Amino acid sequence: MSKKFYARLLTLLSLSILTLAGCTEEDTDQEETADTEQEQPADSESGDDTDATEDQEDANDSDDEEGDETDEDVSEETEEDDSEETASAFGNQENVRYISADRLTVRSEGSSESAEMGSLRKGNEVRVTEEIEADDAVWYQIEHHNPSLNEGWVSSEFTTDDLNELHQLTDFSNEEMNEFFASPTLFEDHTVVAYYGHPNSEIMGIVGRHPVEELLDLVSETAEEYDELLDDKGTVPAVYLVYGTVQPGGDVFKMDYDLVLSYIEAAYERGILVYIDHQMGRHHPTYSIQEIQSFLRYPNVQLALDPEWRTERPMQEVGHITGTELNEVQEIMQAYIEDNEIQGTRQFVFHQFVEKMIHDVEDASADYEPVLLVHNTSGWGAPEGKRATHDRVAEATNIPYKGFKLWYYYSDRPGVHYDNPLMTPEEVMDLDPQPGLVIYQ
Repeated sequence: MSKKFYARLLTLLSLSILTLAGCTEEDTDQEETADTEQEQPADSESGDDTDATEDQEDANDSDDEEGDETDEDVSEETEEDDSEETASAFGNQENVRYISADRLTVRSEGSSESAEMGSLRKGNEVRVTEEIEADDAVWYQIEHHNPSLNEGWVSSEFTTDDLNELHQLTDFSNEEMNEFFASPTLFEDHTVVAYYGHPNSEIMGIVGRHPVEELLDLVSETAEEYDELLDDKGTVPAVYLVYGTVQPGGDVFKMDYDLVLSYIEAAYERGILVYIDHQMGRHHPTYSIQEIQSFLRYPNVQLALDPEWRTERPMQEVGHITGTELNEVQEIMQAYIEDNEIQGTRQFVFHQFVEKMIHDVEDASADYEPVLLVHNTSGWGAPEGKRATHDRVAEATNIPYKGFKLWYYYSDRPGVHYDNPLMTPEEVMDLDPQPGLVIYQ
């Protein structure tokens, strides 16, 4: 993105970062085993929505501050309103609703007295298959990506059919921004420069070391350094959020929806991309991508999976993904984008630093438009080692779009890794193939 574009669109927000524990430390080595420390979260969201069965009344007594959204009644929408929703910036939302409560109980029948089957978190997207009235309340039978919840019922009182009702600062209706993010040549015309991490972990990456506005300033400045090196392309900055962090046993703790949204909103206002990364843990890649795919409704959001952490034994073994699974993930994203009339090309990023992380990479296809498959070189260390890793990644010519990851120095604490020395932007742009995505952890 050009400097003139920034000057025209610069709008600073005053945001406070919501408190959320659930940080893990993702440090990758270039050896066969992961040399990683992982911080145990003190008060995180549960990894599995089906494990929690709190009613909304219980959730209202929690320490989370969600405003008045969880207490509002949702009135029935007219056909005219539905028409307006399908034409919104978020694409077609027909028969779709979003959980507005902190955590909403899913029941076996359309009644508050029926058995509890699990719960859904704020921001979860569900599709309504049936609607009934009982006990002066409206109940929805819903479909959700979690098969165990497909036959469940939720109270309509704590759902909304308008994503804007979940937002605090913006309605995502800036036509100039939406046109920019939806450009079919966005990633052909720009190199993406991203800052990586979790907002509540300084060790996990640079994202957790700065307030959101300061972070956006810094990544924009770094993007400008690359912009000066590119004659025929511009740059666009990005924030790379580790949404799901794997825990011992393969459970995954997830960022609070409002925390994720605060970054998406702040970045959107300034023409900055956001990547939502899921570490998978014990879950299959297709499950994990469906868990985060509704974030694609936001014009500036891209998705990622990290094969290193696709394991029930994190820090003891390096996980993996297969070429066939990469295709399955892309098929799911492609169908979601097309079915919901979501505009623009969207990246799907996966990482690799040792060969075992990607099985049968030759089976992977990069022909799932509008999904752009990004094969990212990971691994920390000296420049010569990182170049060697990138050379191995480059051998997968069936995935032509490549990324490259770097580690800032943060601490000499054992287990906290960094590149020494850190490669310069000139050195990164001299790589062959030249990365279209550059990530700084």
